[in-house]
Amino acid sequence: MGLGEMMGVKNVKLELKGNYATLADLLEAMKDIQFEAGVPELTKHGIGAVIVFPPVDRNNQVWITGAKGKFTIMRSAEVAGLGNMAKNAVLDTLTDGWSSMSGAFGNKKKRCMELVDITAKEIKEAGI
Repeated sequence: MGLGEMMGVKNVKLELKGNYATLADLLEAMKDIQFEAGVPELTKHGIGAVIVFPPVDRNNQVWITGAKGKFTIMRSAEVAGLGNMAKNAVLDTLTDGWSSMSGAFGNKKKRCMELVDITAKEIKEAGI
């Protein structure tokens, strides 16, 4: 396990067979796959969008980001969505950042990191 993984960071560059210009194109190719992480969806987050899987908890979620054929699957320490950004910011302010730290340790973080690897493998095996 590398230092990044010990800190809860998990990023895997997706090796795709097809040429997908946007996240929407990639999601369309993924629609018939049954993922262990659950059903993916495209969600607005900040000024952009991400493909997300159902959250493991409020501090752990599998995301796919990128564009122009270069996509990364990762463990995010927050749940995507404009409403969730605001809630997480308020909680972090009220708890001096300790609210986000709860997702940096433990079994939920570990499970989310496993789901990153499993989902990347599922995508590769599907020949997307």
